[in-house]
Amino acid sequence: MHLKKELLIFLMVGTVAALVHLSMVWIIVSATELGPLQANIVGFLGALNISYLGHSRFTFNKLKKLSIKTFAQFAIIASTGFLMNQITYYYGLKWFGVAFYMPILMVVLVMVAVFTFVFSKLWVFAISEHVKK
Repeated sequence: MHLKKELLIFLMVGTVAALVHLSMVWIIVSATELGPLQANIVGFLGALNISYLGHSRFTFNKLKKLSIKTFAQFAIIASTGFLMNQITYYYGLKWFGVAFYMPILMVVLVMVAVFTFVFSKLWVFAISEHVKK
């Protein structure tokens, strides 16, 4: 698949996952006593499976069958991205204030998406690419 097409599909799948993540954070912060940082954990977990399924089936279109190994690799990349997300989000909230928790999270999610795309392409789904050829 051409890089342009992969990037476009990655953006579409990522947008769906990000909307789930953002919606969960907004609902949790609005309806509970939890703050944005705690809600961000739940949002990440909610978006993880959507992201994996979408990217494995559509973005990189390499897996004929889902596997625990590939999911574990994706979870490592996603968890590392989430760690970067949570640290950046913490400082964003500290510098700009909790009132801006949603716009800050939107910016953070975009920043982490670059990391996720590169490492998903080069490591998580790269093995399937070589097998398929």
